[in-house]
Amino acid sequence: MFITFEGIEGSGKSSLIVKLKKYFKNSRIETFFSKEPGGTDLGKEIRNVLLNPKSSISSEAELLLLMADRAEHVQKKIQPNLLKNKVIFCDRYIDSTLAYQGSGRNLDKKAIKELFNIFNFPVPDLTILLDVPVQVGLERARKRNELDRFEKEDLNFHENIRKAYLDLAKNNSERIVLFDSLISEDELFEMAINLIESRISE
Repeated sequence: MFITFEGIEGSGKSSLIVKLKKYFKNSRIETFFSKEPGGTDLGKEIRNVLLNPKSSISSEAELLLLMADRAEHVQKKIQPNLLKNKVIFCDRYIDSTLAYQGSGRNLDKKAIKELFNIFNFPVPDLTILLDVPVQVGLERARKRNELDRFEKEDLNFHENIRKAYLDLAKNNSERIVLFDSLISEDELFEMAINLIESRISE
């Protein structure tokens, strides 16, 4: 099973994934946790470039760097672990590209989806989308650490991304489950565990 986590900056993905990793550590279920960008050695280098506030990158180059990261990640990490029948948890995946580069950067979403098909990226079995108002998410990000290149974008950029995510959830309701990330971390964790374990047992 392939499970991905999506959301705008400060939505609570990373905190939730830390709790899930701890929970499944003592489980009989074999799991693999990863993230994009940065799930491979090459991906870590790409991530450093993409998130560096000093990086000056065109929208098209940004998209292609993310595609390179994903191609390496899928080949080296995702596919091998799927073949081992592990439950894969991934922090960001294809929906991030549609939201950030498609809506945030206003690139052609049809062309982005064609790239997904060309590289035969596997579609997740379940995507948990953590939704939070943009200003709340950005305030959380500011408290966390120094803002990265994406977090420093203007409010309109982030509002477009949030809208794109909500549209994706509406149009892919069989795969994407929307969680209100304004609730407590513990409540969010309980909701996620209940959903994930019910899907695994199906």
